[in-house]
Amino acid sequence: MILSLLAILPTADAGLAPLAPAQEASLAAGEVLLLDHTPSHAGGVSVEGIADVAASADAVWAALLDFQARLKGNSSVKSFAYYRTSTPTEEWGVWEVSHFGFSVTYHNHYLLDRADGSLIHELDASQPNDLTWSRGVYTLGTSPNNPQWQRLSYVVDTDFGAAIPGFIKSWLCGQGVKDYLVDLVHRAEGA
Repeated sequence: MILSLLAILPTADAGLAPLAPAQEASLAAGEVLLLDHTPSHAGGVSVEGIADVAASADAVWAALLDFQARLKGNSSVKSFAYYRTSTPTEEWGVWEVSHFGFSVTYHNHYLLDRADGSLIHELDASQPNDLTWSRGVYTLGTSPNNPQWQRLSYVVDTDFGAAIPGFIKSWLCGQGVKDYLVDLVHRAEGA
């Protein structure tokens, strides 16, 4: 499993984009930033969530890769299960997310490159999905606000197709991402 190899893999600072002074101040105060991005697909949604985490890189990786813990920390996540055997650098999981009475099931393939400070997930098109397309990139590096903290960026780009209304799409890739990162920070800092 990925977690068993985390202790022996080196950690390197990732290429995190510089932020404005006001944004840095918000992160230093413990807030999670949410920035809009241009989606890759017409009708899609793309956002970036950014957080500073007062924890070690190992603690952040452990929280990030504990997919089952997301069930407790986010009421919209209804289920998660592995559907293929994990390797030290790859995992495959099926998620069910539900909000405002709309449910979405999708299969993600995860690629971990801890030395590069990245975890990437892409929709597994070989499986049945309620999404048309999706990709997410986590980047982990040292926070410029405190060398003992980690800076986590998560850029998610999703095309929900016609499966759910626009306000649900906006919530899942907006407040849903922010809530998820707040929970992840609490879990990492509590480790």
